[in-house]
Order: sequence, then structure tokens, then C-alpha cells
Amino acid sequence: MPNPQSRQTLLQAKSREKIRAEAAAELARLSARPDYRPELAYFLDLFREGSSVSDVARRVGRPVAALLCLQAPLELFQAAGWHPFKIFSGSLGAGQVTAPRLPALTCPVLRSALGELGLEEEAACAWVIPTTCDWVVKFREMMRLGGLASAAPVHWLELPHLKDSARARDRWLAEVVGLKDFLARSGGRPTRGRLLDSLAAFQKTRRAFSRLVEARRAGRVPAVWFFLIANSFFLDGLESWTTALEAALPIFQTPAGGAGTVFLAGSPIYFPNFKLLHLLEAAGLTVAADDLCSSERLFPVSVAVDDPSEIGLLKALAESYHQGCLCPTFGDNERRINNIWSAAQGSGLKGVIFHVLKGCHPYDLESLALEEPIKRAGLRFIKLETDFAAEDSRNLLARLEAFGNNLGSA
Repeated sequence: MPNPQSRQTLLQAKSREKIRAEAAAELARLSARPDYRPELAYFLDLFREGSSVSDVARRVGRPVAALLCLQAPLELFQAAGWHPFKIFSGSLGAGQVTAPRLPALTCPVLRSALGELGLEEEAACAWVIPTTCDWVVKFREMMRLGGLASAAPVHWLELPHLKDSARARDRWLAEVVGLKDFLARSGGRPTRGRLLDSLAAFQKTRRAFSRLVEARRAGRVPAVWFFLIANSFFLDGLESWTTALEAALPIFQTPAGGAGTVFLAGSPIYFPNFKLLHLLEAAGLTVAADDLCSSERLFPVSVAVDDPSEIGLLKALAESYHQGCLCPTFGDNERRINNIWSAAQGSGLKGVIFHVLKGCHPYDLESLALEEPIKRAGLRFIKLETDFAAEDSRNLLARLEAFGNNLGSA
């Protein structure tokens, strides 16, 4: 009779090989592009050399705090001596590891992340879990169902689901103060001086990223490179990543090509699942802007500090991350339409492509609410529901080509 432990070891080895093969195939595809430049090698190498929690911990030489959402102020982690690492994965193979133990319509990103965590050499040093969507709230339970026991300390951030409420803003400030206290107990205390240093360091990074966004608005940054750079942010220290980005900015000088310029909205897109980005390019469409939390929404708006005291800095961080977030889990989120429309002004946007991952219920619902206002604003709209598998690529491409052909009459 086969040894169950040996069978499990064999299955894990096969899963690791499948995940490595997916990443290697996408890296080879990107490296072979005619617009590849040596300045982009740094970002490719971060994924090539390992993008797991343990890989990142060894690379940055600091304890890693695993996040499930960008709502937690990143500057706080830096100030407390932690490296923030957003748990993400676009690997189909990793998702198949945990699929038998989870509901069929589990969020593909979290299912894939759970699969990769199950193959980890070591657990995260700490967990910070904002209560955004229901899948995130249930993540610890999904870890248990997947047999991923972790002794790492966990901190919950109870996210108020209203923006324009004074009570919600006060509650969120209290949550940010609570996060600061948790980080101080588990690591170093984010003092006022450290907070100021962290704010300055992130401001430099924001400026560099804003220049990349501006180049993209001008049609000079292909979608795959923009997403690769944004996806890689959590894989190295802040200074190293910022330096590499500043070195890469000068290579984006010529138009990326593509007859139709569009706005990409909806569910996040993570390496190595760049399927939709390649299909957009094949259909002759250029993504000039997006509101994905895996891409252009990597950072909220700049932090405006009016009061340089410690509580004043925490209040500025709380306000920036709360008001700057465009997550569909907010109840009062009408400003998303304004965000899309303002991006369209002056950038020649003709349409909106709304990307929904199967199982991503908040975005699926939001697509219904956004379609009519976007069309009234004079933009074409198409919703694409997909997952990490490649089987629907031909159908998606046909729909995108038809959508592109109709943009001229928008």
C-alpha cells in the first residue's frame, strides 16, 4: 500500500514544478518581447529568484508582515522595522493545490495564494488582515481548511465600509492606532521620527511611480510592463525598488502602439497570469489607465500632513488610505465613475474594459452598477468574466477585437 506521506510529498513536488513552469513561461515571454530592455531585468529577476514570503524575508533581511489588502498604511510597517508583503498569486497551478478543499467559486487570487502558502518553507512572521471582502475575512478559516496552521500573530483591521461618514473616519483612525500598537508589540515602535522618515521614503517612491503613470497616460508604457513593475513592489526593499524604477523610467519614450485606448477596471491581475494583458495587446488595445489594486492603485493619494505630531501623522495616514481607496466593498463609492471619467479627459480613452475574476463577487456586482453611467459618459463598455485558465483565450480575444473595432464610433 502506498505511503500517504510519500504520496503527499510527490504531489507537493509536482505542484512546485507546475508553479515554476508557469512563472518561467511568462518570464521567457516577457524577456523575448521586442520592447524588452536591460533596465527591466531587475523586475523580472525578482520573480525569477522567488516571490514567496520566505524568499522575500531572506531578500530584505527584515521580518515580514503578510497583508491581504492595501488598506493597511504601508508607511507604518516601514517605520516599525517590518517589510509589508501583500499576499497574492496569479498561478493556476497553485490554485489547484487547494481547490479540492475549498468552494468551487472561491476567489482565484486567494485560492492561488493559499496554494503557494501550503508549499512555503516557513510561515509569515505576522499577519495583518483588513476586513474588506468576505473572502478576506474568511482567509484564516480557509487556511485551517487547507491544513495551513500558523503560529504567527494575527491582527485584524476592521474596515468601516463608508467613506463620507465622520464616525467611520474616527473608527478607521482608531484601527490605524491599533495597528501601530500591534506592530510595536511584535517588532519595533514606529516613533514620530521613524514615521517621518518612512513618509519621506514613500513620498520619493510615489513620485517615481507617478512618473510611470504619466508615461502610461501618454501611451508609452505597455500594460505588461506596467503590471510587472507594480506587481514586483512587495518583493524587495523600498529603496532598491524605487532606484530600479527610476532607472527604468527613461526607456519609456516611444508610443506603445495600439489603435484603441482603454481604461481597465475590476478585479486585480497578478503575475504570472498576464493572460488578459496579452490578449488586449493582440486585439490592438492600449491600456492607458486602470483602477486595479494590483496596478495603478498600488499607492493611495499623497499623504497630506497638517499636524507633525505622532497622532497627527497617524491621522494623515488614516485619511489618505481611507479616502484614497476605491475598493468596491465600500457602500458609498460613487466617486469611481468620476475617477474613470477624469482619467479619460485628455488621454483619448474610448472605452472601459471591466475585468471580473470568477468568484470575485463585489466586482461582479459593481460591473452592473457602472455600465450604464459609463455609457452615458460617452465611453464604450465591456465586461469580461474569466479565471486563470487559458481555455477561454480565443473567445476573449474575439470579443476584444469586436470591441476594438467599435471604439471608432465612440
